[in-house]
This record gives sequence, C-alpha cells and structure tokens, in this order.
Amino acid sequence: MRCSALSLGAHGDHYSYLEPGDWQAQLAYRWLRSDRHYLGDDEQEHREAEASSVVNNVHTFDLTATYAFHKRFSLSLTLPFVTAHRSSLYEHDRTNRYTMTSGGLGDIRVVGSYWLFDPEKHGSGNIALGLGFKAPTGDYKDTDIKHRPTGPALDYVDNSIQPGDGGWGILLEFQAFQKLFDRTFGYATATYLLTPEGQNSIGNSIWDAYVARVGLQYAIWPEQGLALSLGGRVEGVPAHDWIGDTEGRRRPGYAVSIEPGIAWSYKKVSVNVTAPVALYRNRLDYLGRPGDAAFADYIILSSITYRF
Repeated sequence: MRCSALSLGAHGDHYSYLEPGDWQAQLAYRWLRSDRHYLGDDEQEHREAEASSVVNNVHTFDLTATYAFHKRFSLSLTLPFVTAHRSSLYEHDRTNRYTMTSGGLGDIRVVGSYWLFDPEKHGSGNIALGLGFKAPTGDYKDTDIKHRPTGPALDYVDNSIQPGDGGWGILLEFQAFQKLFDRTFGYATATYLLTPEGQNSIGNSIWDAYVARVGLQYAIWPEQGLALSLGGRVEGVPAHDWIGDTEGRRRPGYAVSIEPGIAWSYKKVSVNVTAPVALYRNRLDYLGRPGDAAFADYIILSSITYRF
C-alpha cells in the first residue's frame, strides 16, 4: 500500500499547489522481494539455511490522475496494475521449488483531498485530509498450477499475491509539510484502509492496512531542482480490523524502516525515488494463533509526475 504522494519539489522555498482546473498525472512503481521469515520479531534463520523460504516478487504500477476543483480541494483516481511471482516448497510437493504467478488490474482507488489552511497564505506549511474508497475491481480468485505429489492441479494463488481482495474499503489520508529552515522541509503522511467486510468467497481475509511516513527533505541543489530526503516509515496489516469482522486467512504484521530518497523537479515534471530499508519486523499473532511470514529487506518506490 502506498501513501498519497506529497511532492515538495526541490527548490526549498515553497510548496507548489495545484491551481483550479489543473490536472496532474502520476505513474508510480513499487517493487519488493519478501523472503526473510519472522515469527513475532524473531527471524527464522533456519528457513534460509534449509532452503524452505517462501519468496514473493511483487511489481506494482499505479497510474493516478488528479483534478483540482479548487486550490484547496482535489480528486484523484488511481488505477493499480500488479504482476507477482511466488515460489515455495510447501504449496507444492514440499520437495521441489515451483513458482506461481498472478497479475492484472488491482483495486481502484478514488480519494478527495482538502487543504485545511488557505494555500495563498501557507506556501511554507499546510495540512491536508483525504477521504475516499477502494473498489473491488481486482481479481481475488486468480489461479495457477500447484505441483502436488499426485500431479499438477489448478488452484488459487496465495492471498499475498492476489491482485485484489474482493472487498470495498474506506481510505483515510493525512498529509502535512512545514518549512523548518532554509531549503529544509519537514513532512508527514499517513494512509489507513478500513475494510468493513470480514472475508471473501474463497476464505481470504479482507484486511485493514496502513502506512505512515515522517522525515525531512533538503534542497541540496535548488538551482537544478535536486533534493535529498531521509525519514522513518511504518507499514503493516493489523491483527484486528478497526471496524467490521476479522475473519479469514491473513498474515498480520508490520515493518519499521528508514527511508532515504532523492527528488528532482523541472518546470512541470517531478521525479521521486525512495528505498525504505527495514530495521524491525514483527509477524503478529492472529486470533491467538502464532505463525510466521516473509518480509522484505527493502522496497523500491519511484514516481514521475506531470502537471498540466
């Protein structure tokens, strides 16, 4: 899950708000490889030693269009596309490693965002609140071949690589920035996905999810639109949903990361790349039952944004 992009630019003087009638297009890419197994916060090092780790490679492309109805209010539509690969032993014959794949359109998101303070007077700091929804447009019943001892059989892929979850969701978002020093901004962003439904028709949980970020961005070369950032990030799935039932198969847990980044902007174009590196990982108990889950060492996040 991604936070909504808060592009501070790289000139270190003010935030560039969208004007009424402006459009903004963004293509964002996220990649992760999860293969480090944790039970609670205890790494299961024997999984790698015995070559029994489950390995997920997930590529996500988010195409977002934003329209500013007012300098304080905008509406965004995000179309996510996913391609994922999962290799394991235990889902097959427990002796040989095989790979299952999935892909396609994910769950579409629509979010409205409102700046609390007048942008004309708050170019150096402001707070925005967002409210929206996630629609169940992604396939939550994608299938591939499992290589059982009795022979190959078509089955559902694991819920960790399904393009969708089969449920509606409510998105709550928060964004804030403040100029602290010459060329230096502080930022904070957070997104929480509420899922009122318990589980989908194949028994997988329709789970809540969250991500929050806080840090600093410094315009290292403002004349060329270049800035560096460093922050902290926490991202995860809770063991219990905030509202609605908590049912079905899920692997709750969270990761705390340090997130370095670089940003470049020129006229109407901006490019951002960050690489959160996990410092702490914890696979939470679910309904009183412990279990392990694979986490990534780091994630690659990038985006290119163009304003019309």
